[in-house]
Amino acid sequence: MRPALLLLCALFILLRGGARLRLIALFTPARVMDFVSRFQPVIAQNLFTIAGFFGGLRTAFERYPGRLPPAFLIVSNHQSLADIPALAIAFSPFGLRYVAKKELAKGLPYISPSLRMGRHALISRTGDYRRGQESMRRLATLAKEGICPVVFPEGTRSRDGRVKGFYAGALRVMLENQPMPVLSVAVDGGYRIATVPRLLLHARGTCYRVRPLTLYPPPRGKREIVDLVQVIEREIAAQVAAWRQRETLG
Repeated sequence: MRPALLLLCALFILLRGGARLRLIALFTPARVMDFVSRFQPVIAQNLFTIAGFFGGLRTAFERYPGRLPPAFLIVSNHQSLADIPALAIAFSPFGLRYVAKKELAKGLPYISPSLRMGRHALISRTGDYRRGQESMRRLATLAKEGICPVVFPEGTRSRDGRVKGFYAGALRVMLENQPMPVLSVAVDGGYRIATVPRLLLHARGTCYRVRPLTLYPPPRGKREIVDLVQVIEREIAAQVAAWRQRETLG
């Protein structure tokens, strides 16, 4: 009974959020960007609350201990679609926008219209490379409006949670166009609930973690960006490994 209630409540939250977004886009389109920024952490918190209540999922979403600038680039490892709402909670009240695959722009209640209307960078893996670059440049310029871009430089979700190699391409395009501070963030636990069957089977006993790590000054030039990506990859991998070791030791 609880799994069914979890799914029904999640669907209701997403459908209601999508309906509200479409009404705002229809009647007050100038408010869409602000609505997406403010509503992201609200709907995200609702989803994780029901996952905890009905599924037993535990969360540990940490805040950055220091002072953050008005806008910065978030670089995180990637394990599931749930990383998107998890980061929205961890970085509320900042408005976040993601580099996401274009396929997510259709078929998902609330998520798809939010990606389309919220000026996220939607990238096709088989489409025009130049168009993808331009989309990422536009995303980077949103930092001038107080929006924080989010990049998952592994390029795809990690099915087993292990940190894969980071690609510097997206970060180079964005940071060369719009220099800004870079914040490394580690996530873990999402791979265990990455699909509906996994969510229903593994939510209980899973702790979903988000930890901001280091705020770096804006890198300058290709070499600095590439070097920074390598540093962040090692830093995030070390954090994930530390979490796993702690779980093993009990």
